[in-house]
Amino acid sequence: MNRFLLDNDGSNIFHNKPWEGATFEELIDETVRECADEVSTVLICSNAGTCYFPTTVGLMDPRANMLQQAREEGKDLLGMLLRAFKESGRETFITMRMNDVHNPEDSDGWNTPPIRRDNPELVVGMHEIKAGNAQWMSYCLDYSRPEVQAYNLALIGELAELYGDTIDGLQLDWMRFPRHLSGRGDEVWEKREHLTQFTSEARKLLKSANSEILLASRVPPTTEGCRMLGMDLPDWTAQGIVDFLVLCPFLTTNWTISVRAFREWIGNDDVPLYAGFDFGYGKSTHHPESLRAVCTSLYGCGADGIYMFNFPCWTEYMAARPYHWISGLESPGSAARKPLQFSLNHSQHRLPCDGPAQLPATLLPNEKVSLNLPLPQAALPAWRCLLLANSHGDIEVSVNGEPASSLGSGAGKDGHRSEIFLEFVDQYFRTDSRPKPADCRSFKPNASSLKAGDNIIEITNTSKESIKLESVKLGLW
Repeated sequence: MNRFLLDNDGSNIFHNKPWEGATFEELIDETVRECADEVSTVLICSNAGTCYFPTTVGLMDPRANMLQQAREEGKDLLGMLLRAFKESGRETFITMRMNDVHNPEDSDGWNTPPIRRDNPELVVGMHEIKAGNAQWMSYCLDYSRPEVQAYNLALIGELAELYGDTIDGLQLDWMRFPRHLSGRGDEVWEKREHLTQFTSEARKLLKSANSEILLASRVPPTTEGCRMLGMDLPDWTAQGIVDFLVLCPFLTTNWTISVRAFREWIGNDDVPLYAGFDFGYGKSTHHPESLRAVCTSLYGCGADGIYMFNFPCWTEYMAARPYHWISGLESPGSAARKPLQFSLNHSQHRLPCDGPAQLPATLLPNEKVSLNLPLPQAALPAWRCLLLANSHGDIEVSVNGEPASSLGSGAGKDGHRSEIFLEFVDQYFRTDSRPKPADCRSFKPNASSLKAGDNIIEITNTSKESIKLESVKLGLW
């Protein structure tokens, strides 16, 4: 089934104050009305470590004053929102984060689920915590422990009881955050039956509540990444315990996802595979030209549809949500409307299960690096292309063996530009999101030299010092 799926972080709704004098009903109505018509499937997040619904198993998010106020008035905002989206004619899902560990060491414990609060030993990285080198994902709950499975299944049971007559499906979001079994490498893969067992039990709970409820899973965008996390997708699909899969990285964008490799791995042509991405790529936040490009690329990879995670995310800093950016992304033909902006995969936020990155790269004087930028057939031919590199120094560029002309006049002190298209910048927290023009170089390659598939970009450091190549973006017209 072709879907255009929008995953909406519930905190974007439940943590933000409505306009003065607004009722909860007016807030819900506006939230649903402004969602783009192109969206076929809405997924509303039900939880982080704490929950956004009236739970007796977990804890409600103590920061979400709106939720508490609504509860005191006998209202359930999540239920109201789900019903409103359902009545708008959209397929409506709850998405459940399987291991949200935002700020796990905060003293107030705002995001600590009771299972971890009362049983701190049930985490995947206790040895890391004891050694003093813990990271956020050290605090992820270990699904090889029966207590962890029982707690999360109880949450799913609550959701099914509360909303089973409203929702079309539930998504298990294994990418928030992607660490669910203790150990490393083969040790994790040897424990894979625990995630299979949990998913199977979740399926049974949903079927007992409403046999029509679908079960989806958000998983890594590489088959290697799935093995790394202990996800035996061929077994899941062979048993029929998932209705579709979302292949989506953690907090970044994979400009290509090998959907066909997944199809071969699971050996099942009937399970839809949707390709997804987060709201950013490298230090940049997506904008209309990059959204069209990444969707065009993922359609070209064989995706059955597109999944946008956390869009809109940073809209609490904007007066209006940019849903108009979504227009046309719901189909391969309209998504390919130029101009488009592609980018090389960047390591920022990228985890091993997401697959490799090509940037950043450090180049010594006169050193050359060869980079690969795949382009989908639907993006070509182009009558013009521009390449912009955040290189921190002078470089030469060739594309598929042809030198690209340097563009060095018309803006800034040294005539350099820091972006091809105007990009959104989070000016509240990310002062370094937009690079300085002096650190960038722009070029005009021969558009006719571009081809569907791999395009080799060679970059040579022509300055007298080492440079750090941070990003390479290609705009097409």
